[in-house]
Amino acid sequence: MPTKLTYAQYDVFTSTRFLGNPLAIVHVPSSAILTQEQKQLIAREFNLSETTFVHDNDDGSGSSFRIDIFTPHEELPFAGHPTVGTGCHLLSTIQPSRNDVTLNIKAGPTPVHRLSEPDRGVKLQIPVDFKIHPSFLHPDLKRLQSALTPTDYVHGDGAEPIVSIVKKMNFFLVELTSVDALGRESTYPSNIPVPTSHLGDWARVPGELENMFVYTFVQTDEGKVRARMFGWPGFEDPATGSAACTLGGYLASKKGKGKWKFEMTQGVEMGRKSEITIFVEVNDNGEVEKVELAGEAIKVMEGTLEI
Repeated sequence: MPTKLTYAQYDVFTSTRFLGNPLAIVHVPSSAILTQEQKQLIAREFNLSETTFVHDNDDGSGSSFRIDIFTPHEELPFAGHPTVGTGCHLLSTIQPSRNDVTLNIKAGPTPVHRLSEPDRGVKLQIPVDFKIHPSFLHPDLKRLQSALTPTDYVHGDGAEPIVSIVKKMNFFLVELTSVDALGRESTYPSNIPVPTSHLGDWARVPGELENMFVYTFVQTDEGKVRARMFGWPGFEDPATGSAACTLGGYLASKKGKGKWKFEMTQGVEMGRKSEITIFVEVNDNGEVEKVELAGEAIKVMEGTLEI
């Protein structure tokens, strides 16, 4: 007899169905044992940017849950929209009487707090191992964006920064000069790899090269950002909390000591508008000390799968 697992699918970073970023959440009871290969196959079957696996709470109290995060290609130590979506799901469905729950993800324990009216959704404090790497000049990063010219980039035809919010989550952060330029971008036809030696201990995979995520953005107003995120060939993500946290940390580090808030809008060009809020604290030494991620999620469907 096949094992049956329940799942729910949410749209994350939105309160409107069919906007935001879809997320599949699979419940794994203690009686079921899933291998890494099976989790990867399930994530590939859903074929969403991420799928999470929620294991029975770790200590029996219902206050913490082990969460695994998978893309169709690999497991991730942290990702923003899966943690926000899973947190909303747990606090609205599994533990509706609670206001707080902890997600034990590979990057570390991640507290999630239900926001009070008039705010909606959840806020979570994410693990931080922030790093700004030396800027890197990749020949294809801008060459493959044929509808853009050097004047569309804040750094012209020069190198762009690579920034990490935690180890193994590394992004090119590419600032553009206008929303019009943002709209003229297209998905990449091939990967944008950099030497792992450039990333050091923050490299995601063993070997000589790591394929990069590319987060492009425009600062439209004080504390407000429009963004797009490109991953593997042909792929664009409608909402990327980890990239938004990385960018928030980067922008806050440039501002210096203080508490900073950033409101980021992503996915507009895809027809899946997403709203992401980032809170960052920078200490006296100019170091990113605390990052919080906030957003909403709404359930779209639920069902069972067989393995």
